[in-house]
Amino acid sequence: MSLFQRAFLYVTRKRAKTAILFLLLTVIATLVLSGAAIKGAVKTAQLNVRQALGGIFTMRQNTSDSSKWESQKVGDFGYQSFYMGEQLSVGLADMIMDKVKGIRGYNASAISYVVAANEQGKVLELLESENGDGGLGGILGSYGDFASTVTTFADTNTEFDSYFTGGYLELVEGRHITYQDKDKVMLSKELAELNGLTIGDKLILRMSEFKASMTGKDVEKTRVEVEIVGLFHATAKSSTMLSNWSMDNALYTTMDVVGQVRPEVLKEGYEKINFYVNDPAKLPEIVKQVNALPDIDPTDFVVDVDTGDADAVMKPLENMDRLVSILVLLVVMVGAAVLYLVLSGRIKERTSESGILLSLGLSRKNIVCQYLAEVVLIAVFAFAFSIFTSGIVARGAGERLIDYTVAKQEQEGNGEGVGTIVDGSTIVNSSDFAPVFERNETLTKIEVNIPISGIWILYGAGTGIIFLSVLAAGLPVMRMKPREILALMS
Repeated sequence: MSLFQRAFLYVTRKRAKTAILFLLLTVIATLVLSGAAIKGAVKTAQLNVRQALGGIFTMRQNTSDSSKWESQKVGDFGYQSFYMGEQLSVGLADMIMDKVKGIRGYNASAISYVVAANEQGKVLELLESENGDGGLGGILGSYGDFASTVTTFADTNTEFDSYFTGGYLELVEGRHITYQDKDKVMLSKELAELNGLTIGDKLILRMSEFKASMTGKDVEKTRVEVEIVGLFHATAKSSTMLSNWSMDNALYTTMDVVGQVRPEVLKEGYEKINFYVNDPAKLPEIVKQVNALPDIDPTDFVVDVDTGDADAVMKPLENMDRLVSILVLLVVMVGAAVLYLVLSGRIKERTSESGILLSLGLSRKNIVCQYLAEVVLIAVFAFAFSIFTSGIVARGAGERLIDYTVAKQEQEGNGEGVGTIVDGSTIVNSSDFAPVFERNETLTKIEVNIPISGIWILYGAGTGIIFLSVLAAGLPVMRMKPREILALMS
């Protein structure tokens, strides 16, 4: 009778022992394969984050020079400050794109606040946000039609807008807005549905009557008719000072539209330009090249790399990757030790059987191979079953681990204030009141799948561990002679 026949008969007859070993191997394989799947998903998520958030640098106006600020009296409401330095422009951005290689796109942006109405002139009904309008928001919202104003972004390319590239917003219908567009607008799908609007419908944007009374403008002369070309949806919650300024009520358009509705925005120009590079690893080198351009005067513009968003998302993923690596290593070590102890006990119980087989002329190698064949036969089915169980475990464990690591990361806030200090005075920009999003669930969400390569590695590494465990467990008995074994039996 061959060793494979003996192994098969032993496994089928000793059902209780077979079931125990099957469960042990299934648990070990499930935990290891789940850990490997989670690690693979985390690596993929890290690559996505680096591409979406890691390859960005921003050019802003150097507003630290107080001599470049000009204050103008605004009726009886006080003074408004304007930065009169060199403006950020599309021409400047195009020049950088031409002279510095490795940049795949950019978006120049500014923020303002306008009143939006449908073609019949009825002011749009706005969505209520979860954060209340208490404090300053409640006070400002009580002034005329100020509560009807909505956040309006003047972008050159919304596809490269930081909210879209960061995964906070996604285009669900229509198309993005580019610099070549004229009198176009994008709004949220929820706001469009609330007001019965679709792609191709027209909106009328104008200055608020409250703002017009402050600046002495004629509201009628600020009206602009725009066409809806795109609808977006927010993938994360955001907070703002005013409910009407929430992201769900926000609009995206171009500078020519905003400049007609709010001429002072056109006077100040874009607030920043975000550049996106092809390879995040080359970002420091590209920023160095941009700063070295003769057309970039550091007294007019500053170039910085803000890694805050990327770090906030990457840190939980890095912590999770480290934690899973430790857990997988512990599972392998403890599992191998437990498997050795179980097999050692089983082989010792079969000392008499080994002695009889040796006395019948079978070699020690043949007997060890039989024990190995028994365990491998059980392992084949245990590993196959673990493919299904590991998928369930990996998805559940992955979600809980990412929530745990993110919760630790978010224990403290960023503590940033509103406004920029210039010579002891606080200068507040429109962007300081832009919607602030919570953690990006889209980027930190991991898609756990069991890869084919992981299954092959499981079978290969598992067989290797089984071989070493069987060899180590059987070594003490196999070193004994048949006469010694029979003496122990007597």
